[in-house]
Amino acid sequence: MYYVDANLVMNVGMVVILISGACVAVLALMSANRPKALRVNNYLTMLAVMFVCFGLVVAVMGFRGRKSADRPWTFFLDMKYQPKYTAQGESRFFSDGRESRLPPEHVMPFDGTTYFADAGRHTQPDPAFLRADLAYDRGIADLTAINGDLPVDPKWENGKPTPGYFVLHIPAKAVDTAGGWERLLSRGREQFNMQCSMCHGRSGRGGQGVTAYGIVGVYGLSVAPANLTAAPFTSQPDGQLYHTIANGKNAMPAYGHQVNVQDRWAIVAHIRALQFAHNPPGGK
Repeated sequence: MYYVDANLVMNVGMVVILISGACVAVLALMSANRPKALRVNNYLTMLAVMFVCFGLVVAVMGFRGRKSADRPWTFFLDMKYQPKYTAQGESRFFSDGRESRLPPEHVMPFDGTTYFADAGRHTQPDPAFLRADLAYDRGIADLTAINGDLPVDPKWENGKPTPGYFVLHIPAKAVDTAGGWERLLSRGREQFNMQCSMCHGRSGRGGQGVTAYGIVGVYGLSVAPANLTAAPFTSQPDGQLYHTIANGKNAMPAYGHQVNVQDRWAIVAHIRALQFAHNPPGGK
């Protein structure tokens, strides 16, 4: 984005100023014994003092871009140091001295329980750190199913989709973790209304203007949110919906930082319920 190194420009500028200051200091010394040039000498002396002070500041502070293992000097805090918990930090509040904590049950941290907040004491290796389960953690069935840079979509044959890049259906692990379909759907409705309804509306129909179902569409705050109960979402595999929630697509931002893995699958289940409600088999 930038074609000029700002550090280099500033360093060159300081060198030029220092050299100019040295020249002014030499002129001031040369004209010191000339009474006729007293007024000029006063100006030269003043400039020489200014440049000497500037040189001392550069000598103490150093040039821009210089790397050092020493702790930086901070003259203006600008909220840089705050009483907050950070990764690998220490806290005397907890008996084990760690700041990184597992979140309480049913609490959704900002970075999701499969990301930053998964730090804690585990008796066994936590597979969530590795994200090794492609189907559950990423909604992917086959990493090799790529055509160029685009994932291969499933094809419909004899009324049924064939496997592609994304998993076709919600993994059984998501259902088991939720404690059954009823709880998965209930959690999905709760999370959808909390995370998605402001754009897509509680009905999932999105839209803009007088036909909008969500607040964003009513006030025209962005492009028209998609109607999740219509094509192409009705024919997309569950893994693709999950991937869109986690990573975003087009005008929709990514929600992977605030919606954890289990809740993404729950939202996918609720979207399928909305699609079924608006387009039941055999018509309404």
